[in-house]
Amino acid sequence: MATQVHPNIELLQRSLALLTSGRVDQLADLLTDDFRINVHGAPTRVGRDAWRENVAIMQASFSDLSVEVLHALADGDLVAVNLRFTARHTGDFLGVPATGRTVRYDSLEHYRVRDGLIAEEWIASDVGTLLSQLGVER
Repeated sequence: MATQVHPNIELLQRSLALLTSGRVDQLADLLTDDFRINVHGAPTRVGRDAWRENVAIMQASFSDLSVEVLHALADGDLVAVNLRFTARHTGDFLGVPATGRTVRYDSLEHYRVRDGLIAEEWIASDVGTLLSQLGVER
């Protein structure tokens, strides 16, 4: 028997596929005009341009990005995902020069969907694990 996937989880899966393939403009089209970005430890930012700036930082720092969805749950307009990112450190990241190392870290993320578009994200990535893989002492 086939299991039906919640449409908001499908939206998130589609957005992650666009991210890993570098199709940032197509992914931005899946965001509301007033998209809100809530990254743990950082001020809230609003809008597609702010989102593009965050993505540009990651793209300048890491290449060969892949994302594995470990868990995904949806309830109403909310989606919770546990993601595992893998990438190669090929540019400066938070003051750490490129190491060429392959890194892997997890991120717990929540999204709110409105009218078939992603309206808000809350991201709590394991930056400590990421930085330790780049040789930063904690």
